Amino acid sequence: MAPGRRRDRSSVNPCLKYFIFLFNFVFLLIGVATVGLTSWIIHEKDKKITSFIDVVLDPSLLLLIAGCIATLISFLGAIGALREHQSMLTAYSHLVTLFIFIQVIGVVFVFLFYYDKSIFISLKIYPDDLFKDAIVRYRDDPDQQDFIDGWQKEMDCCGFSDDDEGYKAWNNNIYYNCTDENKSAEKCAVPWSCCVLKDGDRLNLLCGNGALEQTSSTLLNNQIYTRGCLKAVREWVGSNLFVFGCIVIGVLIPQMMSICFARNLNDQIAIQISKWQYQR
Repeated sequence: MAPGRRRDRSSVNPCLKYFIFLFNFVFLLIGVATVGLTSWIIHEKDKKITSFIDVVLDPSLLLLIAGCIATLISFLGAIGALREHQSMLTAYSHLVTLFIFIQVIGVVFVFLFYYDKSIFISLKIYPDDLFKDAIVRYRDDPDQQDFIDGWQKEMDCCGFSDDDEGYKAWNNNIYYNCTDENKSAEKCAVPWSCCVLKDGDRLNLLCGNGALEQTSSTLLNNQIYTRGCLKAVREWVGSNLFVFGCIVIGVLIPQMMSICFARNLNDQIAIQISKWQYQR
């Protein structure tokens, strides 16, 4: 270098570079830990996947999928930023963009489900039928059973239909149906998570007994929640549109910012490479 000549500064902003690295490195650690923990849980309980509903209603499988996605994307972002690797940063941006697109599609489907269910019918998508298998196999998987009970308890609902008679869906379960072939002690009952509990009431695991035999809607409504859980979700979305929108925005904005940062860093790397080539 000639005397008195100052060395060119790098076009790559170190603050941006290491911010992207640290941001993704944290999620990489979380993703790896999640994959390891959920893999061990699934292995210990000898989980067998026989239908789509096994994935939808199993928290460990959902977390495993989320962990794998987070690990892959954050690995590309962290290493791509640290090594100033353009291909990895480009792949990172594309994957995050694809992930955002999938989330937006999911949000659109939620709003369509709330405003116009006929669109689902025209697309031959029947949410009620999708969750019917969950009722049938309620006792087959303890984790799935806990998930269903938690959903019904928190949403004050019973069954997975989109109407006011969701509790009738439990007639499809071999332990609860009211057929003559059913010799179970729980015949014509519904799970305890369907029961109406008032302040001060103690949980009675048998509170749903005989619910499927009730003919009086007044008595039934005092005993269990009758609306289906899909209707409960639709009503929750309708009454919490602002909260739902804030959650969606809060989730999407950091992802969109990560795309902007990664592309900005990629452009800086490209400028720096062109400088090196020019100096040669």
